Amino acid sequence: MKHDKLTQAQENVLQQAAKTGTLNTSDLTIKGGARKKVLESLTSRGLLIALKEPDTYDISPQGKAAIGLKDDSPSKEKGKIRPGTKLHAVIELLARPEGAAIEEIMDKTGWQKHTVRGTFAGALKKRLGLTIESEKPEGQDRIYRITAGLEAVL
Repeated sequence: MKHDKLTQAQENVLQQAAKTGTLNTSDLTIKGGARKKVLESLTSRGLLIALKEPDTYDISPQGKAAIGLKDDSPSKEKGKIRPGTKLHAVIELLARPEGAAIEEIMDKTGWQKHTVRGTFAGALKKRLGLTIESEKPEGQDRIYRITAGLEAVL
């Protein structure tokens, strides 16, 4: 980025936006062209977000980080799998200490066998980075279980 450092005026505007939540330009101490320049600079850098109401702004997570504040908004990364989905149900089955057989997952989700195997390889291993191990007890169906990476998903 061309301008990594904030001017004192930019920092003051971000501080005020963080403090009040929604920044109204009439509340700013700087006036005229200087105010316009500071607001344009901050919005173009993604530090302020222009709202629908005229002359109203909100601070972005990047803006909070620029002035050293922690972002309190819920992260989209947390809980990558939405509860109540079939994928969440599969992960819950595989996360149990006893694991799950493919037929059990098929009953729970209504999927076919090839869909369950594809979910293991694609969504669980490649996309989410989970480690899935299997074992074949004597005279029983193959059992699959998640052995690593679960804390990052749920």
